[in-house]
Amino acid sequence: ARHLAADSKTTLLVNLLQVSDQPQKLEQREENLWEITLNSTDCFREYVQLKLKLKSLYTILLGNKIIQYIEKAAPGVRELVLMGKIWFERNNYDHVVVDMPSTGYALAMLKTPLNFAALFPGGPVYNDAKDMTATFSNSNETLLTIVTLAEEMPVQESIELAQELEKLLPGNAGGVVINRLIRNDFKSISFYEKNQSNTSLKNNTAWKALDHLVQKEKQQQEAVELLKKSEHLFLKDWLFIEENNGSQTSSAPIWRPDLAKL
Repeated sequence: ARHLAADSKTTLLVNLLQVSDQPQKLEQREENLWEITLNSTDCFREYVQLKLKLKSLYTILLGNKIIQYIEKAAPGVRELVLMGKIWFERNNYDHVVVDMPSTGYALAMLKTPLNFAALFPGGPVYNDAKDMTATFSNSNETLLTIVTLAEEMPVQESIELAQELEKLLPGNAGGVVINRLIRNDFKSISFYEKNQSNTSLKNNTAWKALDHLVQKEKQQQEAVELLKKSEHLFLKDWLFIEENNGSQTSSAPIWRPDLAKL
């Protein structure tokens, strides 16, 4: 989102990881960048207002206990209005970047417009649900990105997610971001290989740290290779973010041993 904003693109960052009961608040973070955490009740009210347009009508409708019950209890309504809000805001910004929730719920949200389009034979809900699906399926309008770790379980989950997305939104393959990768430098690897048989280092704290990093990198490489076996499910361009790589560092940088002390 910051990269797009820095490129003079008006950008909205939407948070869906922690949807709270607090009222929605649009906040400008920096030039060209705004952020909002969505609230399904506010999204529902906005949708009703957009469709009815007359304030007197939507005030009466939103005050109706049946409508309030439907908003909170009807299956899929919450997810539909959240996805609808995301879809609508593309008209107000050059880019909308969405931090989706975990795999299962993210898939449920993406399926909701399809379900509602099949449920309603026509009308405004049907039209909007159908248009949402068309937008999310169009690779020229929507870029799906899977963020994962180079570990066996996250990688397997990412592959399964990509398979579901291929069935749900065919023709719109997702990109991949592999986060928190360990890349030991040549000096560290050379030192490790030369001293593996040196028993006097086995109990040294710095050596233990180096051994952990080397083994961790090997495990990560195996996980990445597993992911590459399913590369046909993803876009060709992958982004690897190293744990100690300057501007691409993670929020939890690792401690690296000082070889000079070994």
